Amino acid sequence: MIRFFLRHRKAVLIIGVVSTVLLGANALFLKINGSFTTVLPKDDPDFIYNRYVEDTFGHSDEIILLLTDEKSIYSEDVIRAVKGITDDLSRLDLIASNSIFTFLTVSDFDFSALSDDKAANAELIAALKNFMETDPFSTGIVTSEDGFSCLIIAPVSSELTLDEENLKETVNAVYDITAKYEALYPGLSIEQSGHPVVNSEIMARITTDLLILFIVAILTVAIMLRLILGSFKAMLVPIVITAISVLWTFGLKGLLRSDLTITEAVIPVILISVACADGIHIVSEVFHYMHHGHSTDRSIRMTMHRLWKPVVLTSLTTATGFASFIFSRGESLRNMGLFLAFGVITAMFFSLIYIPVIMSWFKPVQMGEDNKHFARQLKLLHRVERIVEAIIRKRIIVLLGAVLVLGLSIWGMTNINTDTDEIRYFKKDNPVRISAEKIEREMGGISALQIILESEEENIFQELDVLQAMAEFQKILKARDDVSYSLSLADYVSNFYFRMRGRNPDMYQIPDNQLFLTRMFRMIDGTDDPRIESIKAFVDDDYRRAKITVRINNSNTSVMEKLLSEIQPELDRLFDDRFTIGYAGDFLRLSNGRIIVESQVLSLTVTLGVILIVLSVMYRSPLMGLIVSLPVIIAVLFNFAIMWLFHVSLNPATSIISAVGLGVGIDYSIHLYSRFRFLYKKSGRKEESIINAVVETSRGILSNALSVGLGFLILLLSAYSIINDMGWIVALSMLTTSLTSLVLLPVLLSFIIPSKS
Repeated sequence: MIRFFLRHRKAVLIIGVVSTVLLGANALFLKINGSFTTVLPKDDPDFIYNRYVEDTFGHSDEIILLLTDEKSIYSEDVIRAVKGITDDLSRLDLIASNSIFTFLTVSDFDFSALSDDKAANAELIAALKNFMETDPFSTGIVTSEDGFSCLIIAPVSSELTLDEENLKETVNAVYDITAKYEALYPGLSIEQSGHPVVNSEIMARITTDLLILFIVAILTVAIMLRLILGSFKAMLVPIVITAISVLWTFGLKGLLRSDLTITEAVIPVILISVACADGIHIVSEVFHYMHHGHSTDRSIRMTMHRLWKPVVLTSLTTATGFASFIFSRGESLRNMGLFLAFGVITAMFFSLIYIPVIMSWFKPVQMGEDNKHFARQLKLLHRVERIVEAIIRKRIIVLLGAVLVLGLSIWGMTNINTDTDEIRYFKKDNPVRISAEKIEREMGGISALQIILESEEENIFQELDVLQAMAEFQKILKARDDVSYSLSLADYVSNFYFRMRGRNPDMYQIPDNQLFLTRMFRMIDGTDDPRIESIKAFVDDDYRRAKITVRINNSNTSVMEKLLSEIQPELDRLFDDRFTIGYAGDFLRLSNGRIIVESQVLSLTVTLGVILIVLSVMYRSPLMGLIVSLPVIIAVLFNFAIMWLFHVSLNPATSIISAVGLGVGIDYSIHLYSRFRFLYKKSGRKEESIINAVVETSRGILSNALSVGLGFLILLLSAYSIINDMGWIVALSMLTTSLTSLVLLPVLLSFIIPSKS
């Protein structure tokens, strides 16, 4: 086959170039989707239920603006700004204009009463301030206790985050509005947040990340290859193959109109790092034969005869690691795994065909050329030989160390934290993250859990005992440090009664009289007061379904997990079997986390299973399949210990670490064991074959691990902190998998009597 390709090398090269250009051009059709819901399948019960809740109670997502004035928010400028911003937001199609929540909408402030009379305005504003400071319904919700900050909360559909074009247009319009009022009122600062703003920022950063990471990764790997291979021409060969695999992968995504998500922004870096591996081994081997006096043609054929099987095997196991995410129920994880697997197979295909074709134009190396380079390599190999001999002598200690690492890894795996909070996707100096964390500190946060109570009985939420149970539950929530406040039908009823009783603070409560309540609800249903009408966001028309919104002051997923586990018994106690309880809003982030964990477990299980089966078949021994895999398995599981020790959460980016580590790391063991089998078959001397196998493969394995690891370290330049974490952990994984292959695998081989077949 190689002879055929070499005879028709020009035609083969032209076909490769033309097909790459035609497929790669489809990358221009790529669209970006930064929503966290890409991890959720569209048929997920929680996702469907969230839509049902939105249909019942209105939009559940929010654009949140934090307005701060160093003097006071109770001033003409701030009031005019809040009114102007509210009016401008109301004109945006995708914002629920009737539900915008501000300190003007919760009060009865008559904006039209403002005039040129400063004294009269001051009196009106003083009344507004007094109202906000004494109103139990809104104190601490839309205005800060110190009077320097206030919120504007504009509800939007969660579907907005699924539409890149509309999301970008809406958020950009919000930025324009806030910039306009900051210019009009210099003493006022306005910060934007909320999940739509965060998702828009994610989308905006993906393109920049892709470009920067791709360029830097190519340059870094090129420099590494130049140092490793000692030749500029040799350096270009793996780089070209890698670039082709990236173009084919993104071309296919564009052709299939598959959206690009935040997790897929790392595809180029992963492919650049991984796809170079085969190229390094092939090019190094060709030059090895050339330096021993063989012709270019013979060097290529000898190399491919020896390496085609390891290259195919390592590529298949790497692709399997990625393809295992096909079992993930989340769209972004599934797509990332499939396209990475496609990219790896593409790189294998081009490595096996086009590296020989390209190198066929290389001139034979003259004997004596690069003698200094080879002298240095020989000296290094002698050192490796002495180290391997020492390792085999101390093999019991090595095994005990492996058991200790495995135990630590299992401990880390059971204690690792899962977090799908998009705010923590960004680095700490990101403006959107800074704004969100400021709102968390000062105004209760941007995360809201929605608790949905449903019953078959009509008007059940007009009953005294049910409203009292709701109010009691909210008192329990109020006592918690992780809850800023909660809102429900009980608050509206208490507020309505409070206003009926002349705003007497002692009367902010559920009236203890069912007949009075029934009359009150008739009055509420008959009023056209916008503040009272907003009650419909918390109860449906026939009073069979009600919502409690719980504002959480920390958007970390673990905080919500703890909250839910501790309030569920209280809900069960207060609401009997007439009610069913559901969750929506930011609860989807917990669903997101659950799917990530499921994907991680499935990915590890499937990847490990396939690798063990493939290696067992290839080596005709399940025992050898396990022994070759075991060093890499231990090294990959060690990732969980590292994540636990450094408080790195399991999220959409870090969830692929194990698949990458297992799929790529197994290559090192395969190359080492393949070389050992070759040598053992020739000599029949086990220990000598083990030592020589390590000596002959250590340079390629460590060079490969170093280049791949440095490629992943490029991810530290990403705008996303979760991508940063993935980068350095995978880089470390390359080091640990290569070292365990070179240290633990020889030790394991020293205990068995392998077959020569």
